[in-house]
Amino acid sequence: MDLSGKVNKKNQRLPQTHIKSVFALYSNGQIQEALDSIKTFAKDYPDEPLLYNISGACYKASGQLDAAVESYKKALAIKPDYAEVNYNLGVTLNELGQLDAAVEYYEKAIAIQPDYADAYNNLGNIFMRLGQLDDAVKSYKKVLALKPNYAEAHNNLGITLKELDQLDAAIKSYKKALTIKPDYVEAHNNLGSIFMELGQMDDAVKSYKKVLALKPDNAETYNNLGNAFKKLGQLGAAVKRYEKTIAIQPDYAEAHMPIAGMQ
Repeated sequence: MDLSGKVNKKNQRLPQTHIKSVFALYSNGQIQEALDSIKTFAKDYPDEPLLYNISGACYKASGQLDAAVESYKKALAIKPDYAEVNYNLGVTLNELGQLDAAVEYYEKAIAIQPDYADAYNNLGNIFMRLGQLDDAVKSYKKVLALKPNYAEAHNNLGITLKELDQLDAAIKSYKKALTIKPDYVEAHNNLGSIFMELGQMDDAVKSYKKVLALKPDNAETYNNLGNAFKKLGQLGAAVKRYEKTIAIQPDYAEAHMPIAGMQ
């Protein structure tokens, strides 16, 4: 959630001590206390959009998404060109499943602040969910033009390129993400999956082992590793991974089936 932005200069300024106290409560997870303070301050500073931005973040943190939307819209009624609030509203509407509305507010945030990399990244994620893959690629590439070391955007671009069956390009994106962030579990897992699809089992095994070194109780990755060993003809190693999968997650049906088939 983006809580940046300046206080309203048209009216009396909200004292920095008030801002810091509310931020401190929010940062410490004292959400209700932060909301109570905001309500008190809003009586004296009713036209201060920053207060409604922070209250929106508080409501979102407590799972009150509709109240968060209302707060963000109050902020925008005062300051329509508040890029951070447009972004935050997009995030909240996305969580509510209102994807078209979320796109609208992300695009507003970008129109106000053209270098808003996070907004482009989230816009790409929505385009992915909507199946608009070419638009998603454009959004992720825009992110990376602005922030070349944005590991999540490289990973997201890789996912999209894989969906477009551009496997070599997807591999390059995953590897770039891992160059930036070597402990990026999702990128290692995605790379393993694409190696599996290409039949490069040794490389898939290496990727899945890196996942497990970072996240030892990942049942899905143990199952995937079992599948890779099975395709390599290393049945004993495969069974061990399937058994480990079941030990972590006993109801993991996909791990039970290959074991039964190899008995």
